[in-house]
Amino acid sequence: MAEELQIEKDLVEDLLSRLSGKGKKGREAAIEALAVSTEDDDWRPDELIKQGGIEIIRDLLGDKNQHIVLSALEIIIAIAALGHEEALVSDGVIAVLDTMQDSRNPAIREKVREALEILQPEVDEVVTSKPQDDY
Repeated sequence: MAEELQIEKDLVEDLLSRLSGKGKKGREAAIEALAVSTEDDDWRPDELIKQGGIEIIRDLLGDKNQHIVLSALEIIIAIAALGHEEALVSDGVIAVLDTMQDSRNPAIREKVREALEILQPEVDEVVTSKPQDDY
């Protein structure tokens, strides 16, 4: 078990260093590998969050490469879907997503909308799900 955790830690560290690097091919391969890994039922973002990965992924949302942006959005959606919305919010992801809502790319617009739906529940849903006071 401890060996598996060390392997995961090392793998995440390696991917994040590639994402921060200047090599375009390396960044694209690393973000796509990370996005694909989120599809595993056992995937958890804890190590990614612990190593500052959200900031790195957030910064990739502004990349010119559409594949990198779409993969970054997939990762953000996966993190939010697993209940780590607060980590995304505290690292400024919503502000970046807000600026992307008018993207020319329809696939990006759709992924941004999906991410924002998870991160910003509709006011009506919040109000109606609030327990009513007894009078």
